[in-house]
Amino acid sequence: MAETATAFAFGPFRLIPDRRALTAEGSEVPIRGRAFDLLLALVERRDRVVSKDELMALVWPGRVVEEGNLTVHVAALRKLLGRGIIATLSGRGYRFVAPVAVLPAGDPEQARPNAADLPPPAEAAVPAPRPAVMPRPLTRLVGRDADLDRLAARLCEARLVTVVGAGGVGKTRLALATADRAAGRAADGVWLADFGPLEDPRLVGATIAAALGLDTGGGDALRAVVACLGSRRGLLLLDGCEHLLRAAADAAEAILRSCPGIAILATSREPLRAEGERLHRLQPLDAAAADVAITAARLADYPASELFVDRAAAALGAFVPGDAEAAEIMRICRRLDGIPLAIELAAPALRAMTLAELGARLERHFGPLTAGRRTALARQQTLRATIGWSLDLLEPAERALLLRLSVFGGSWTSDSAAFVAGGVEDVGGLIAALVDKSLVQADLSGVQARYRLLDSTRFYAAERLPAPAFAAARGSLLRWLVKAYERAEADWPFMADDDWFALYAPEIENLRAGLAWAFGPDGDERRGVVLASLTEHVWGELSLKGELRDWFDLAISRMDEATPPDVAGRLWLGRCGWVAARGPQALDAARRATALFRAAGSPIDLGRALWRQAWQHVLAGHLAAAEPLLDEAEQLLRGGRASKALVSCLRVRAVAWMHGNRPAAATAVLEEALAIARQLRSPRDVALTYGSIAELHCASGRMGEAIAVAQAALAALGPAQARSAWVQHIGGAVASYLLAQGDIAQARPIVADRLAVARMMGLPHEVAANLERAALIAAMEGRLDGAGRLYGHVQLCHAQRGILRSFGSQAVHDRLHGLLQQRLAPAELERLSAHGASLGEEEMVAEAFGIVRPS
Repeated sequence: MAETATAFAFGPFRLIPDRRALTAEGSEVPIRGRAFDLLLALVERRDRVVSKDELMALVWPGRVVEEGNLTVHVAALRKLLGRGIIATLSGRGYRFVAPVAVLPAGDPEQARPNAADLPPPAEAAVPAPRPAVMPRPLTRLVGRDADLDRLAARLCEARLVTVVGAGGVGKTRLALATADRAAGRAADGVWLADFGPLEDPRLVGATIAAALGLDTGGGDALRAVVACLGSRRGLLLLDGCEHLLRAAADAAEAILRSCPGIAILATSREPLRAEGERLHRLQPLDAAAADVAITAARLADYPASELFVDRAAAALGAFVPGDAEAAEIMRICRRLDGIPLAIELAAPALRAMTLAELGARLERHFGPLTAGRRTALARQQTLRATIGWSLDLLEPAERALLLRLSVFGGSWTSDSAAFVAGGVEDVGGLIAALVDKSLVQADLSGVQARYRLLDSTRFYAAERLPAPAFAAARGSLLRWLVKAYERAEADWPFMADDDWFALYAPEIENLRAGLAWAFGPDGDERRGVVLASLTEHVWGELSLKGELRDWFDLAISRMDEATPPDVAGRLWLGRCGWVAARGPQALDAARRATALFRAAGSPIDLGRALWRQAWQHVLAGHLAAAEPLLDEAEQLLRGGRASKALVSCLRVRAVAWMHGNRPAAATAVLEEALAIARQLRSPRDVALTYGSIAELHCASGRMGEAIAVAQAALAALGPAQARSAWVQHIGGAVASYLLAQGDIAQARPIVADRLAVARMMGLPHEVAANLERAALIAAMEGRLDGAGRLYGHVQLCHAQRGILRSFGSQAVHDRLHGLLQQRLAPAELERLSAHGASLGEEEMVAEAFGIVRPS
């Protein structure tokens, strides 16, 4: 029921029902009848949202009016009262959100609504705040220098700054360090009000008063605070506001309005949404990316690993990791998402286990993070308690969505979240609320907004999700991934490389999670087979050859008679399509794919299978067998719009014609392929086509032109594409052309780099090619023993694979073979070759690095 009052006060306004008057600072504000009724209805019902239908019944009783009348009157009230008074809740109605005081009997013009409006007592009666005694941290603050600088700058720009971040990210430590820096500029002091232990929002004012050393005698604590600070200059810290947001915001606004010399620094897991608030979002500590090589000396370059080493040394008495331990430390820090609390809890576990054991346990679960500081609040002692506290503060709909989001293995979009969430309404709004509460991380740098949970949050959220709900959410994720990668496969032949990569590559962690579940004990194996068949290009673009092979082999092993032919065709096609898949097995896979796509497949699928089958014949030197397959493939692929598949088919034809001694025809085909690749905005296909043109120059003995074109091919690639396994042979080809000209100085660093990359990516044919280049360098420099061993090893590799050499590779081989025959007796060359053939790749790579790396 609506209350009866002499008057209501909010901001500078007084609303007086009996007089049907609205005043501001003693002067009456003109307001029409319906507008006054509307304002009074909202003020009297300020504890809830008032629907549009209810408002129209209250303001226009017994009359039928259009909703537009209400909208116009609300707009007029907002113009009259200003912002932050009346809120619109989409689809629900309106709510009066400004703080309201119910004024007592008497002249309402003389009353004041809150402590902010209260005049201070006489100067002699105003107590001085006690000198601040800030807690002194016992450990040093690591990795937050930039945050300290930015926070100090924000406090110069605004009087209310809130440090917002996830639980355990170090908000309080940063705030205390900032206060320590600011102490010299705060003439009257710095004070800390810790809201962490509070449960009752009515005690916020008393807690601030206690921080100032005020004895309020049971009176209005906030009024005493305002009186105390009214003429002071200083910094007030409000720590741990997330569970008392409204009360903390009201107190902050009251203090700031009446205390011009006071600035407030708050910490919270979500914004206070108080007037004049500026935010400083505190992110986890940086760790090195997974593809960055880490040594012990580089651990201090990353705040997360620097903190780990510091806290491990404190726990163990001494901790000096070597290069062997550095990579494991960085993996642990990445697994912990760079959250300082998690790192501080994990490092002491080294008293009971090795680094490798700690890393392995953290990969499975977060058990090592359960022993925290006994002196902390219960909800801050362990990571589980910290995250659990955050989850408990959520609204039921927010919590239900977050728990379901724990099935994602990586980042996600609002569309995929809505699909996995099932019937949850307003998923976008709930995600925005979870971002505000620092439980969801937002990445707005790409073509679409992507979101993620920190690993620890995901782990503990998944623990809370009941098993049936978790299984249902995982099933929804798998269905979403099938839909997403169906689009990816359909888009691939025609979409620009960068656009395709930006849309589909970020789903890779979800893809791994979905496949692992699908092929797991309680998974959906049939849908897993379908999903795996749709992923050739994403594994290829990310140069994840091993995963492509493993998932495709697993899916092929789980196929049965019910597997649709197009699904089986994609699996066989992907199995043969990787650059390392050459020889009889790859040819068999391509034939199987061709037969399946003839039964059920699109022209582009069949065209791709045909040119790949032709490619295997070209590699084996069977040029005549390749021709009819290429003719059919080209006819199919030219029947539709230009595609990357057509570009690939044309390149294969050009290579066949090069080896068939038809350079003019090959040149024409490559020029067409290059034009189509540019039209499709495919830098990868542009580079590969340039690479084929370079080979054409090499075949004609024009090494200078071959080098220039191959370098242009690499220049056409962005940094990410240049690391792709698809194009690694182009960089090696440059080295081959240089060596054919006798230029060891320029070739040496290229061979060293390409050999290391080929080893890392698991490209055996590229490893062998670079071993042969290293052998030629050794032979040219007179290191004949090493050259002979490497020669023998590479000869065996080529014999086992039985594939046609590129023209650059042939040039290196011919020159190496000639030098060894000139400088070694036949028996000695045979002995060294046999020795090299008996050695493994590891030994030969070590020998090659000894030749090509600078001493």
